[in-house]
Amino acid sequence: MNKIIGIPSDGPETSDDISAHFGHCNYFVGIEIYDDGKYEKTFALPNNGHSGCMEPVINMKQRNVTDMILTGIGMRPFMGFQQININLFQGIQGSIEKNIQMFLEGNLRSLTNASCGSNSNPAHTH
Repeated sequence: MNKIIGIPSDGPETSDDISAHFGHCNYFVGIEIYDDGKYEKTFALPNNGHSGCMEPVINMKQRNVTDMILTGIGMRPFMGFQQININLFQGIQGSIEKNIQMFLEGNLRSLTNASCGSNSNPAHTH
């Protein structure tokens, strides 16, 4: 079964960097991963702002995203992804391509808590 990975990013291309924070990204990029391990970009949506924390979560669900790779996320969208069964993975600074490769190799850990707001890591910056 193919997976669709959502990634908040600084730009619309797979060579662009992953964004430091889910809700403050410039784009949401979708990458479809095929059974043979190959992948392709399926969407790049500009983040024109949103009226609530759940809007981008619902947007990802409507695009059949199965997993998200991100570096920072607040509690409300974190809980939203859990409620709609989209798996979250802790990304690393660098390109979307680098994060997808690490995902394919099994080198990204599951994100088990929000990483911004009251639960933020003091080293986390925006």
